[in-house]
Amino acid sequence: MMPRALAWLLFAATLTACGGSTSQTRIAGATVHTLEVDYSNVHVVQQGDAVVLIDAGYEALAGETAERVRALGLDPAAVKAIILTHGHADHAGGGARLRTDLTAQLVAGAGDQPMMAAGKNEPLCPTGSIAEGRVDEDQAATYDGYGADVWIDAPTDLAPVGGIPGRILPMPGHTRGSLVVVVGDAAFVGDLFRGAIVGGGAETHFYMCDLADNRADIRALLDAHPNVKTFFTGHFGPVDREDVEEYLADQTPTN
Repeated sequence: MMPRALAWLLFAATLTACGGSTSQTRIAGATVHTLEVDYSNVHVVQQGDAVVLIDAGYEALAGETAERVRALGLDPAAVKAIILTHGHADHAGGGARLRTDLTAQLVAGAGDQPMMAAGKNEPLCPTGSIAEGRVDEDQAATYDGYGADVWIDAPTDLAPVGGIPGRILPMPGHTRGSLVVVVGDAAFVGDLFRGAIVGGGAETHFYMCDLADNRADIRALLDAHPNVKTFFTGHFGPVDREDVEEYLADQTPTN
């Protein structure tokens, strides 16, 4: 295991290097603009005249995030929906402000309704030295509670919600209301796993309470969507399918 001090230095250096950056990725039939907001990602998915945001970053940065979306040259009226992969403060905190600024409906997993109403993270389970070093800070993160316009509790077509063909899939595990969004040959997985801090691989998310269940969810997603080639994560990434398969093979216990 990487020593805690070295892990912290690498993490802090990466945040300094990449904080606030924007990248663009082409997927089948759409373009993904990824905004790094602190150490979390807000994905702006554009297909034709329709735009969907996936995740909203921290509440304190929501105004800046809205300006960055506008700076992409997109018509704010084209933003049909803001979909939250889960209700933690670093992904959902900015949702209410972005909903107002971009006049878009907000979509979230039904299982996270209590957490979002409270605006307070449910208990976090660190998976490594980086998380152990910042769990108190992350656990204490809050935002003004609010509700979604659409609560997802079953697989749902994305097009009627966001104007882009795809599927919204409940995948409880990281939180009770975690969602995965599949668009073309890409999946937006929130904190199902994360990208590596350095390099293009997949890693276990900083916080996960049931690792065996998490591995099963990743396996189920891969098996159910063999066409997905690129996985857009809530932190770092994106990650190619081959790297996710390699990660899962490394994490699976052997007899």
